[in-house]
Formats: sequence, C-alpha cells, structure tokens
Amino acid sequence: MKVILLERISRLGQMGDTVTVKDGFARNFLLPQGKALRANEANMARFESQRAQLEARDLERKTEAQAIADKLDGKSFIVVRSAGETGQLRLLAEPQPG
Repeated sequence: MKVILLERISRLGQMGDTVTVKDGFARNFLLPQGKALRANEANMARFESQRAQLEARDLERKTEAQAIADKLDGKSFIVVRSAGETGQLRLLAEPQPG
C-alpha cells in the first residue's frame, strides 16, 4: 500500500515522502496513529494544504525533545531490575552524580 508520511518514521522516510509499506502495517499502525495518509490525489492535496501546520508541529516536538536531551546530557543512570513474588519485573532508576 502506498502512503504519504505525515511525520518522520525511522527506517521508512521523512514527512511528505510517499512510500510503499505492507498493508497490515499501514492499516494497523500508520493510519490509526495519524502518522500517514493513503496515497491518492485527494490526500496529496490535503497534505499540501496542511504541510505548514505539520512542519510547525514537527519543529515544536523537536524543540521539546532537544530541551529534554539537554537536561539529561552528561548524567548517568543505574537501572535496577528486580522481580516480585509473582515474577513480574519492577523498574527502579536513580540518577548517579558525575
């Protein structure tokens, strides 16, 4: 199935790219999550009219992610995993100085 990507998808393409994916991946993930549109004339026109809004949203997300990355840069974490009595994993994390 050919789809138009509405955002960057790793190992698939950038926003605005028309790519061919397996039907199940498109129907079960990309289309319901709003990450892509079916590639047809009507959706191409719809994408072009919304392109500026999508690019602004993408830039905002990138700025927020960069701010979080800057906060975490240089910090290290130790992740301890332990299983409870039922065998279910619990996750505990502590930041380490330095």
